Amino acid sequence: MVPGFIHSARILARIGLVLALGYAACASAQDAGRAKLLPDAKGTDCVACHAGNNPLPESHPNISGKSLTDCVTCHAPGTARELSGHMPLFHAHLLSGHKCASCHADQKTPQPVEADVCMGCHDPDKLSAKTAAVKPANPHKSPHYGNKADCNLCHHQHEKSENYCSQCHSNFNFKVP
Repeated sequence: MVPGFIHSARILARIGLVLALGYAACASAQDAGRAKLLPDAKGTDCVACHAGNNPLPESHPNISGKSLTDCVTCHAPGTARELSGHMPLFHAHLLSGHKCASCHADQKTPQPVEADVCMGCHDPDKLSAKTAAVKPANPHKSPHYGNKADCNLCHHQHEKSENYCSQCHSNFNFKVP
């Protein structure tokens, strides 16, 4: 019974992602003020996608030419100013030098990225080893999926990520980047 439920939940998550992408494509009139993803924009060129408006506070240092490593010097994980949960994950990929084409083969009509694409760069064995001490359970090594869960269940690139496990496990208060 549980494997069928997990399979169904996985399918529902993918259907939801497809619907969200479809909605995003159809809602351009409503999203006139939102940032537009430009496949060739550099990660530090905020105004390219944000229609000439820099989303960073005026007091923020110029990030031109900076990388994610530079950002982490001020926004370290575990600090009050950490970036996790405050910016979409694709920003981290852009700031790390990855272009949209790194994950999306067709940039004109991008499709949801399969977990295998994520695992091409993010080794599941290394991830589960890195989070082995997380309590009450390792989020990257579950009894349901092992260490090969669909990354998109929790980690959403173009919208706020979620703690997928908390849908059933109220004590799993994982902070999801």
